[in-house]
Amino acid sequence: MRTSDWFVTSLTAVGLVLASCAPAAAPTPTAKPAPAPAKAPAAAPTAKPAAPVATPKPAAEQPRRGGVLTIGVGGDPPSFDVHQEETSFTYAITAATYNNVLKPDPHAWPEFKLVPDLATSWQVSSDGKVHTFQLAKGAKFHDGAPVTAEDVKFNLDRIGNPQRGMARSPRKQELSAIASIDTPDDSTVKVTLSHPQGYFLPLLATVFFAIMPKHVVLANDNDMRKTILGSGAFKFKSYASGVGWDLERNSNYFVKDRPYLDGVKGYVIKDSFARFAALRTKNILWWAPFPMMSVSQARIVEQQLSDRIALKWEFHPAWYGVIFNLAQAPWSDVRVRQAISLAFNRKKMVATGLEGAGIVGMSAQPPGEWALPEEEMVKVPGYAKPDIEGAKRLLAEAGFPNGFKSEMLVRAVKVHEDTGVVIKDAVAAIGIDLDLKVRETAVYQDTQYKKAFGIAEGGVSSKVQDPDVTLGDFYLTKGGRNWTGYSNPYYDELHAKQSRTVDAAERRKMVWEMQRILFRDVPISIVYWVKAPYVWWKEVRGFTPPVEFSNAYTYQDIWLAR
Repeated sequence: MRTSDWFVTSLTAVGLVLASCAPAAAPTPTAKPAPAPAKAPAAAPTAKPAAPVATPKPAAEQPRRGGVLTIGVGGDPPSFDVHQEETSFTYAITAATYNNVLKPDPHAWPEFKLVPDLATSWQVSSDGKVHTFQLAKGAKFHDGAPVTAEDVKFNLDRIGNPQRGMARSPRKQELSAIASIDTPDDSTVKVTLSHPQGYFLPLLATVFFAIMPKHVVLANDNDMRKTILGSGAFKFKSYASGVGWDLERNSNYFVKDRPYLDGVKGYVIKDSFARFAALRTKNILWWAPFPMMSVSQARIVEQQLSDRIALKWEFHPAWYGVIFNLAQAPWSDVRVRQAISLAFNRKKMVATGLEGAGIVGMSAQPPGEWALPEEEMVKVPGYAKPDIEGAKRLLAEAGFPNGFKSEMLVRAVKVHEDTGVVIKDAVAAIGIDLDLKVRETAVYQDTQYKKAFGIAEGGVSSKVQDPDVTLGDFYLTKGGRNWTGYSNPYYDELHAKQSRTVDAAERRKMVWEMQRILFRDVPISIVYWVKAPYVWWKEVRGFTPPVEFSNAYTYQDIWLAR
């Protein structure tokens, strides 16, 4: 049984150590010497040198209270309901207003370490199935109501079994192993899984599993698209579409001495150049990690502004590529989908679409322990280099010897628009002419979930990189983010089997086989994975680029040194 207790971080004052300066010792009495011939007088005794004074160490910098953190975000949220949305445009606002059961340690980078949020401690049974959480007794929602075990249960049920008033639940599959949730008392939550899942605890630490007040959700008839009311360090104050939003300090926050800031103000600045100008002129102090700053802009920061602005590059496990609607022709023909994947010059596309700030992709699993090894990947047609002739043969076999024209749905965010352009250019080499239909985030996602598209540029991350999630959400028949309509019973069977396999080597074999199946069926053709720069003025203190991208937006420990 493992137990993790509340971690308390404190600053200890450094004492000033002074060594005292001792006087010279008095000479020891000796017998009177016999008379001696006259000679030069002896030198006076030398005093013992003073002990050196230790140089005092500078006192640790103490956080200051007050001030408003200004950030630049790339667009408006489609709604405020973080349980049903995908985008950082939503959780840039909501992450600081809610709490989770657990959270990643924001200062443990690059190690991933879970620490308490609403749960002060937790235990996992020896068989890995039963997770018991003890909640903080002083936590309250912003309306004054206490956070209880029933609230936690209600939220897990809401995500796992969405009801009327909730349009969708992208992560419902991720909670499919929950067999029961019990609340023995107001401070205890007991979650029993049908089988062990190593990613279950990290999952609860992602922003999409925020704990909302049950009574408020029910009062709103399960519709939280226009309501934000949590227990977090900041309270929602205002929002104006196309302009921005304001958060204010929660003076009754259950974490002692937090937050430091009086508030957070987000400015919606869709144009990347305008957002960069706002950063340089200090109208914003922090560039929201998504949409990413371009490599060209990052170089200006590194070369000209590094004395004032901090920048740190991190791998962001988000794939970008093409999503096919398998219910619509010609995308229902696997040969057409395979042809497009073969046509991609992925190295060139990374260089063009991301200015080199990315990793060539094709596998559905991000680079790491579960991804297919590089030595196998380079042998897959279309990975190391395009196969234009092979792609044309496949198109001819599918009845399109001269190619065809089609529309492609693209999200109206610069990195997505850039990806759309490089996809359009790549498939032009095999005679496919794509007309890019750029749509705002809310419209794009609504079209995507309704499957009202034929082909779409897409890019999205899984907040937990376990194969249960990354190979489940997008590809399982009942996956919460299966926008393609892909259904392969053998794939579903393999996914279920690997999820219950304890031996890592045996599980890896199945995970690799699943990725090979997706190479063949191509419901999604991945082009690349991205690297993202975190950028902030150095007077913004207490911020550490997190292991998990979305947790950058909590603001709880940030303070301003001015």
